[in-house]
Amino acid sequence: MSLNQHQIKLHNDGREFTTLSNLPLSAIDAQDFDRVIILLHGFPDVNTTFNKVWPLLLSHFKEKVLLVAPKLRGYEKSSIGPEHEYMLPYLAGDVKGWIHEINPQLDKPVHLVGHDWGAIIAFKTANLYPQLITSMVTLAIPYLANVRGYELLWHAPEQLYLSTYFFTMQYPWLYKSKLTESNDYLTYLWKYWSPDYSVSQEEISEVRDTFKRDGVVDAVTAYYRHLFRPLSFWKSRWPVDFTKVPTLILNGENDGCMSSRIAVLEQQKLKNLHQKSLRD
Repeated sequence: MSLNQHQIKLHNDGREFTTLSNLPLSAIDAQDFDRVIILLHGFPDVNTTFNKVWPLLLSHFKEKVLLVAPKLRGYEKSSIGPEHEYMLPYLAGDVKGWIHEINPQLDKPVHLVGHDWGAIIAFKTANLYPQLITSMVTLAIPYLANVRGYELLWHAPEQLYLSTYFFTMQYPWLYKSKLTESNDYLTYLWKYWSPDYSVSQEEISEVRDTFKRDGVVDAVTAYYRHLFRPLSFWKSRWPVDFTKVPTLILNGENDGCMSSRIAVLEQQKLKNLHQKSLRD
């Protein structure tokens, strides 16, 4: 299957982000497209994660679409920075920068599709810059910003266990060897989180090869470390006004990372929001 992809570079805050695009840079510079879809990957993934849905997305629209999938901050040497710059406001700032670079007149519809950490980044972007986003779709991660700790413990106590891998990401002596020396831990995570998906060793190897590059594994795990820092956590909250940013939230019924009970709770809390749980 030919994906007809081009590799371009997007920029923000002095950093460079390798990006897959269905259009060459010349077409982007000429603004030869009608709308933009930005695909935001998660962990442990890279931007090629979206390759299997790439042709489906392009075939859905009659008008000319610009489809881009950047590598998130820290996934390559050109976007690595200090530890404190992996807080969510910085990651959302990258999306803001990309939108301004792609759509400098801000006159074309922009849609975000975020999976896992990409979903959280999409929520934070919608929180900070709703005027830049026409709509968004999030996958795997429920909204969560409206759920209090006691509600989570009451409705989905198993989430504490499902999130124990957060601990691994706090300490280099735990995560470095697991994420870089073999495919075993990454394979385990994929099978545990996505039991209905048959991940190939080629996919796993691509992720591990990315993590083995200088500084990358410390950068991409920094996302998790900021969740345990009070100031970072406070700045990273993502309340979204869904009347300004129409949103579809997709969750998996058999997701091993996020309890499906949280999705049920969110459906009760956000009755007017489009939410759907998928079996496969």
